[in-house]
Amino acid sequence: MPYVKWIVGTQELTKEDDMPMGRNVLELVNITQSANYTCEAMSSLGIIQATAQITVKALPKPPTTLVVTETTATSVTLTWDSGNADPISYYVIQYKPKTWEGTFQEVDGVATTRYSIGGLSPFSEYEFRVIAVNNIGRGPPSELVEARTGEQAPSSPPLKVQARMLSASTMLVQWEQPEEPNGQIRGYRVYFTTNPHLPLNMWQKHNTDDSHLTTVGSLITGTTYSIRVLAFTSVGDGPPSDVIQLKTQQGVPAQPVDFQAEAESDTRIMLSWLPASQERITKYELVYWEGDDKIQHKKTFDPASSYAVEGLKPDTVYKFQLGARSELGLGVYTPVLEARTAQSTPSAPPQEVECVSTSSTTIRVSWVPPPAQSRNGVITQYSIAYQAMEGEDSTKHVVEGIGHEHSSWDISNLDKWTEYKVWVRAHTDVGPGPESNPVLVRTDEDVPSAPPRKVEVEPVNSTAIRVSWKSPLSNKQHGQIRGYQVTYVKLENNDSRGQPVIKDVMFAESQV
Repeated sequence: MPYVKWIVGTQELTKEDDMPMGRNVLELVNITQSANYTCEAMSSLGIIQATAQITVKALPKPPTTLVVTETTATSVTLTWDSGNADPISYYVIQYKPKTWEGTFQEVDGVATTRYSIGGLSPFSEYEFRVIAVNNIGRGPPSELVEARTGEQAPSSPPLKVQARMLSASTMLVQWEQPEEPNGQIRGYRVYFTTNPHLPLNMWQKHNTDDSHLTTVGSLITGTTYSIRVLAFTSVGDGPPSDVIQLKTQQGVPAQPVDFQAEAESDTRIMLSWLPASQERITKYELVYWEGDDKIQHKKTFDPASSYAVEGLKPDTVYKFQLGARSELGLGVYTPVLEARTAQSTPSAPPQEVECVSTSSTTIRVSWVPPPAQSRNGVITQYSIAYQAMEGEDSTKHVVEGIGHEHSSWDISNLDKWTEYKVWVRAHTDVGPGPESNPVLVRTDEDVPSAPPRKVEVEPVNSTAIRVSWKSPLSNKQHGQIRGYQVTYVKLENNDSRGQPVIKDVMFAESQV
């Protein structure tokens, strides 16, 4: 048997005194670098060797020289160096807003060392880092780099625009910064006109710096002006605010601003607004009407910042306008505001409910939806209730989940020749409406399911016998008994002789 030893490079791993014969197992732990390991066997016949190559694979190093090379309002372009001599499978780019404490968003599977990330918010600071990935896995991330996206024109108008008269011909207009400025606001433009139907570029214009209020003078007294405000950055103008109106009469309140409506129930809508500052308002006047109905309702109430309108119809669109009044007169009403009350359950049942029997065990129920003004929402389904008026099963059964597109439904597996009472209901998302008036229907007749009872035979004379019986149980008759068949045959030695004779007896009770 040969002696066996292990060698790595010039280092012998098996001591000469400990060389085993025939077999030598080398166990390697905590390997940190690649190397060739040689197994050598020696005997009187000579020496042979076999070499095993051990390759240590590691996760990639972080990429280096991460640089932002280009920015737009919504994108950032990055370049970097691999930082690895060994092949890289792909890269992962991680990024997030600088002020965001959450996790990074990722772009996976990037095959190059240059990439543009889009869909970013304008004029916002972001943090970026890159991770290299090889066939072992992800390496550590690169150093963070920061970048700010470019500016854009504002994508939303100034908020809470208000106006009030300082004198008979001068108004004060104030507002708050847009929710999405998309850059540094350089200033604001106040547009005003006595003819709101003109295009905006034909309105009078008053430019101001980045402050949030300005005065506009030389107005015509006793006139209603329409006012809009927009913000602009170095890139361009944002959208204008909604129109507010102001009457140039000193002491008359300005138009309520930020007028909003929210349905709180199927009969109640809550209105809210921002009270005008420094206005001596004595009352508010609210007018509202239903949809396209021209009949207006008017409410007058003390100064407040909200008001609940109650007693409305479910699932109905209402229109509202609000004005403020002082001792000197009524200000301009707000633009029309629409709101729909919440849905409710239908207040009327399905109409024209009809039932017909289509077999001895099936009836067909048909209907039309409740009247439109009574639906109180969108009909989502129907349900049918039915109950036998006779027999052992007097339970009221319900078929639910019948789609709103159906106007008829078959009820099967009923008792034969049985009278049923049937109701139909319509449902909205809120719940079911009332049941229709009950409709009576009877299933069709069918053959009896049981024979006559108590059949008895007695001789009358040498050539006649009397046969008597009782009708089947009522729940086995399945219709009106029209008659019976009596079948008889001659017997000899208890064996039938000849053909049976059938006699129809058209009577409904016990027969002879």
